[in-house]
Amino acid sequence: MKRKLAWFGLAFALAELFAAMMPPLVLVPAAALFGLLLFLYWRGEIRIPLLGAVLGLLFFAAYSLVIVFPVQKLAGQTVQCTVEVDTDVQAAYQEGYLRGTLRVVACNGKKTDFLVVCDSFPGTKPGECFSAEWNLMPLEEDAYRMSYQSQGVYLRAEYQGGYSAQPDSNAFRFRLYEVRQNLVRIFQRWMPEEESELEVAMLLGEKDGLRDSIQDAFRTAGVSHLLAVSGLHVTLLCGMFSFGRKRRFLRPLILLRGVLVVFYMFLTGLPVSVLRAGTVYLIALAGSFFWQPVDLLTSTGAAAVLLGIQNAYAPCDLGFQLSFCAVVGVQGAGALVHWEKEKIPAKESEGVKAKAFTLFWWGAESVQVAFFASIATLPVLLARGMTTSGVSVVTNLLVVWMLQPALQFGVAMLALSALPMLTPVLHMVALLLTVWLRLMIAIVTWCAGLPMARVDLPVRYTLLVLCVMAVLALFFWRLQKLVWYLPAAAVCTVMAVVLGAWAQRDVVRVSMVGAVNNPSTVCIQNGRAIVLFRGGQSNWSAVQTYLEEHALPEITMLVDLRQNPSELDFGEVAVVKAEDCAAYSSSPVLDDLVLDLYHNGSGNLAVIGVGDRHIAVMAGNIELSHPIAVDVLCAAGALSESVQADTILTCTAVPAWQGKTQGETILFGAEEPVITIRPDISMIFEEVKPLALQ
Repeated sequence: MKRKLAWFGLAFALAELFAAMMPPLVLVPAAALFGLLLFLYWRGEIRIPLLGAVLGLLFFAAYSLVIVFPVQKLAGQTVQCTVEVDTDVQAAYQEGYLRGTLRVVACNGKKTDFLVVCDSFPGTKPGECFSAEWNLMPLEEDAYRMSYQSQGVYLRAEYQGGYSAQPDSNAFRFRLYEVRQNLVRIFQRWMPEEESELEVAMLLGEKDGLRDSIQDAFRTAGVSHLLAVSGLHVTLLCGMFSFGRKRRFLRPLILLRGVLVVFYMFLTGLPVSVLRAGTVYLIALAGSFFWQPVDLLTSTGAAAVLLGIQNAYAPCDLGFQLSFCAVVGVQGAGALVHWEKEKIPAKESEGVKAKAFTLFWWGAESVQVAFFASIATLPVLLARGMTTSGVSVVTNLLVVWMLQPALQFGVAMLALSALPMLTPVLHMVALLLTVWLRLMIAIVTWCAGLPMARVDLPVRYTLLVLCVMAVLALFFWRLQKLVWYLPAAAVCTVMAVVLGAWAQRDVVRVSMVGAVNNPSTVCIQNGRAIVLFRGGQSNWSAVQTYLEEHALPEITMLVDLRQNPSELDFGEVAVVKAEDCAAYSSSPVLDDLVLDLYHNGSGNLAVIGVGDRHIAVMAGNIELSHPIAVDVLCAAGALSESVQADTILTCTAVPAWQGKTQGETILFGAEEPVITIRPDISMIFEEVKPLALQ
């Protein structure tokens, strides 16, 4: 087996990811199974990945016993802790308060060192220390749990009071944080706000100040990886110091680049994506220093093991997963280009023909690298519920090459700012960088506005198709007939698209979106949507974000179910106010759906009829002369005896109406629970679990 360390590292990381997602009791039989397979196939080719999987599971179990469980044992206790405010804090919703990560350095008088996340606590800046009373709780089962764990956070804390200031921390990371903020202020001083925010995000990894419109445009266009410091950024920055090809200067320059990489990793705050990129680059530099060949996949496998040892939850990080998948995609594209060049040898030519041939291969390689990287990262994006872009290949080809000059201009600005006598030159460089970034933003915004920019793919079906394609690739690889894989994959893709379009026709997706205690409901069918609105401005913003993530279906109707509603700007959307309707009205909506509206002084009720299924959404506590039977009630803060539901769907784990149910099935989904209905065929609940009320 070639690239043994790459296979070992991949299996090690996947085993840790599997262990993090499964219940603890699953680890023992899983480790036993892989151990048995390792014993049976010790002489086979798969012994290396099997060994990696076994060691990954065993290390995760040891890490959990030694590091994680002692911290999680504090859950449910109210303790007196001394904490340090970490560098990722942001302003909380309450004035004068912060939210973010805290490092607990003392707990009930004993020295400790673990992290907690808190939504609201008094504070002013990172590095501040204070003592207070805290209620420690387990992490919530939501989309942020895996991200917290990858950062070493295993508990959340609730501030109880008793604030007592302590001397500020002098830890090295806070000094680097101050350095980073000083560098940020240089860009803010010499550049317009929008462009400075973009440069700071790409060069220093500071995305907190980056406005939502820029992040949305980059995400929709499929180039959000440019905003997160990764291997591409590290390679481009360190490439600035790749001069000096003479043998006597090579090793000193390698050491210089190594020092710069380490400094850059600490300067950006050591996020997992930078750790991965920096580790791979340092391994590559070590190979060059000792005159050894460097293989990207092998270096990536070694980085996976090192990061997995540093934190067994590191593979849970989104940046970790995307970066590793992107590396695999780039390597796959490189192998394909190498094969193509062998099958299509270059003809001996000079002048224009030679340049044209070189340009052709450069373009072909660029397109294939962008395509394979996009395909390789697609499963992670789908599994994590993120937006997929249909123009990512085009956008990458148009703007990725612009990153290197942007970083170089940024470094030049920082260097020139240290020399007051060169202020005119600094002003000129800042102007050039501003124009360059404005052009980048314009291109990305244009790409984000293309018709196929937003693609709403069915997650489970798309993942199944990708698995089939992967199995096909393995099959043709084993037969050593990879040349036949491309036409086979093309045929399968066409069939999958046709079958998927047919299977998704007339399917209705009903989602609860917005505040957990009073969410709105969005119903989408065949590219059109109706919104049953509850809540305020934040709910409307959440609805708009949800629609953007699902290819912007046309809103044909917005039903405002609020009682005595405040004025909100719904734009050009057709709004029906339940308060202005008759006591009962019925109308067809979307394709063969029926919307029934009930209104009286005590509340408003909307019932969507999808074939023989009925979904109810209520605001207030409506009282009707005759109860209405429905299949599902998308509940908020109250229940009504006038609505009899087989199933109640809620977004809060502790609903206000608990104890008032009468045998209904209660399903809980913290992150946008979904009901998928195939008219007159089936109704499936997604992203939910049964809720046991106390």
